[in-house]
Amino acid sequence: MKISKTPSAPCWVDLSTPDTDGARLFYEGLFGWRGEVVPDPRAGGYGMFAGPGGALVGGFGPTRSPKQPAAWLPYFQSAGVDAVVARVKGNGGSVVAGPMGVMEQGKLAVCQDPAGAAFGLWQPVKHPGFGVVNEPVSVCWFELLTRDPAGSEDFYQSILGWGARRRHLEQGEYTEWSVDAETFGGMLDTASDSFPEELPAHWMVYLAVADADATAARCKELGGQILVHPTTIEPGRFSVLADPRGASFAVITYAAR
Repeated sequence: MKISKTPSAPCWVDLSTPDTDGARLFYEGLFGWRGEVVPDPRAGGYGMFAGPGGALVGGFGPTRSPKQPAAWLPYFQSAGVDAVVARVKGNGGSVVAGPMGVMEQGKLAVCQDPAGAAFGLWQPVKHPGFGVVNEPVSVCWFELLTRDPAGSEDFYQSILGWGARRRHLEQGEYTEWSVDAETFGGMLDTASDSFPEELPAHWMVYLAVADADATAARCKELGGQILVHPTTIEPGRFSVLADPRGASFAVITYAAR
């Protein structure tokens, strides 16, 4: 995965949480990020996470209702959010918020696919998105977990035009997503007995780390949870974690190539 200005490519992630101060401390302690709230009151408490080198890795902001769970949300770039939103509605998805302008930074919408997985759309003006990806403690992969991979493939190809290539791995069939032949993520079928029946469809954000085992241990020390203990898979060693408020994310240490 690399930074891309191509429409439909991933361009940003952010965290919605009922405890922004706690989240800042947690992710600063886990990844060495620096979290700063945007001083403009119009931002509504939204902030930016910068990596150790100063480049932006994602955002954070307060949840908008007591029922909204803490969660990471991926955003996909668009040259025209309104047109993509129309395709979302026309292909069985729904719109949770927007389209709306965000100060002078751009225009966004938050949507759900037909299976219920949430994702964002971003039409950049001043804020282009990621400052770094695929480096230690930055986003490196996006994974859709769903019980309806065939329907999801049709949906995302229809609204964003992604390429989809199926691969047979030891863990089962896996679909890789791409934009202009650049792979950026995948899709996992959760209909098997390996996954809890109550697991909802969702997007998982992966971050590259130098040592997945050490990162998982540090997450637990900081009050987070280890949802999937460090495990070796074909690309490397990964773990699924959750912050103290329950927002899940994955970390991976890629195998030497």
